[in-house]
Amino acid sequence: MKSSVSVRLGLVFGIVIFFTVAISYVYLGGQLRTLFYDGIKNEIYKELELNRQLLDVFPEKWSDINSSDSWADDVGAALEVRVTLIALDGSVIGDSYISPDRLSFVENHLARPEVQGALQEGFGESTRFSETVGEDMLYAAVLLGKESPYAVLRFAKPLHDIRLLEAELRKGIEGALFWSLLLSLMFGALTAFLLSTPLRRIAAAAENFVHGDFTFRLDGKRNDEIGQLSRAFNFMSDEMKRMGQQEEWFKAVFSSIREAIIVTDPRGSIILANPAACKLFKLQCGDMLRSRPGRKVTNAQLLDLFERVRLSSKPIVKEEMLVMTERGERVLQTSAMPVIKDSYSDGTVFVLNDITRLRNLERIRRDFVSSVSHELRTPLTSIKGYTETLLEGALDDREDAMNFLRIILQESEQLTALINDVLDLSKIESGRIEYKFTPVSIEDVVLKTVALFRRSLEKKSIDLQIQIPGDLPPVFADKDYLEIVVRNLLDNAIKYVADDSGRIRIIAFPANDMVRLEVEDNGAGIPQKDLGRIFERFYRVDKARSRQIGGTGLGLSIVKHIVLSHKGNVEVRSRQNLGSVFSITIPVASPQQQELSSS
Repeated sequence: MKSSVSVRLGLVFGIVIFFTVAISYVYLGGQLRTLFYDGIKNEIYKELELNRQLLDVFPEKWSDINSSDSWADDVGAALEVRVTLIALDGSVIGDSYISPDRLSFVENHLARPEVQGALQEGFGESTRFSETVGEDMLYAAVLLGKESPYAVLRFAKPLHDIRLLEAELRKGIEGALFWSLLLSLMFGALTAFLLSTPLRRIAAAAENFVHGDFTFRLDGKRNDEIGQLSRAFNFMSDEMKRMGQQEEWFKAVFSSIREAIIVTDPRGSIILANPAACKLFKLQCGDMLRSRPGRKVTNAQLLDLFERVRLSSKPIVKEEMLVMTERGERVLQTSAMPVIKDSYSDGTVFVLNDITRLRNLERIRRDFVSSVSHELRTPLTSIKGYTETLLEGALDDREDAMNFLRIILQESEQLTALINDVLDLSKIESGRIEYKFTPVSIEDVVLKTVALFRRSLEKKSIDLQIQIPGDLPPVFADKDYLEIVVRNLLDNAIKYVADDSGRIRIIAFPANDMVRLEVEDNGAGIPQKDLGRIFERFYRVDKARSRQIGGTGLGLSIVKHIVLSHKGNVEVRSRQNLGSVFSITIPVASPQQQELSSS
């Protein structure tokens, strides 16, 4: 349970005041007792001294014990003390508390301490319990007879009376101390409250400060320590607000940088990383762009780069390296800058630009140029060769001439198909195509495509099966480009099945919110090692056969790009010599899309 500062200050003040009053009470009580006791004793001594001077000579009438006892009774009544007359031999010759007829039975007082003190020094005192009267008494005695001592005069005061007086005085002191304690506690509580009020305001401001609210201001007009603290707090709040704004700007700029930036300390632990670096290396950066404490640079190439920078204290600019990351092998263009402080390395700043895509594009461009050049060279070489042969005289041989012209026509058609596919693929990849998405019937597209290939199917005696349910929902697609997809898949199936024994099955069925279309054949199939590359441009499993049957190597690549543009997916399953199954999935048209299209 939390206690406020005012409560704790009040408690401290109360404890201090309580112990102060308690000690004062004990001390004053002791002092009072001593002063009161000394006062009574001095008063008795004065009375004794006065009577000693009056009784310097032995009164003749004291020869009668009744006279001496009567004098003791009179003086005791007047002074309100017990008066005792003791002869030098210790016998009692008068006592204000004892009747004359009992004096002879009183114990000899010679051994009393106050009597011995009076006999030896002229004055004696003692405090003890009196067996005669049965209570504690204060005794004081003097020797009578200056020239010729003849007796001892003793006064006694009951301590009970002294204690009663002391108790009365103590009551007065206790009352005064009680009110002093009460007023002191009230004053302490008020003081604690007044002191804690500005502290509570500072605490509230600090709480807001912790939660990012720097608008709270403190009154800094006071000239005491509280005022100084308030002014310092306001200044710190303004500075933190300014630094917070700078940090937000820094975070915005730092987060928008596409290059991966990693800052390490001298031990190699990551202390700062931007989102690009977090994404590249799967670091747990969070919103503050800081990695978990103790995270190390684990990549061997980066460690080697870090060591080189640390040892040489020289920057490294745009050095390319292959780095294995969570996303696989990446090509990074790396720059490293040491942070030097007091001639020592205080860390390293890494700037890593992922140029994997750029290098892949360069490789693809080179491969594309090489493949296109190769694909163009082959038919052009064939056309050139047969044309030269015809010009050199083969034109006169009608049979050879017709054969050569048919080959030239075939190569020209292959060249035209290649150029058309390259242009189509270039438009698709460049994103310049504006798809016209509408609800499309898969069945209509399939039947239209089959009609186009009816002659090829009949020529190879292919057994074609179409299994499309009548209630299959329409898909949301561009009809023309969906026809290109189905046409390429069916064309491939026709090309790679055997004559007379070929079988092709086209199946369509719903799959969650997608429609799945499968084109299955019993052709040559695709080796397992080639399945991962079958959708690459110009990739052929059997290049000689593909060229022989008129394939350009771009059809499946076109299919993949069109399907992905429709937010679908394309897959292939195949076993060599057993056939292949190409599958595409296209999103189903929603009721709103169907309604919008019909309107």
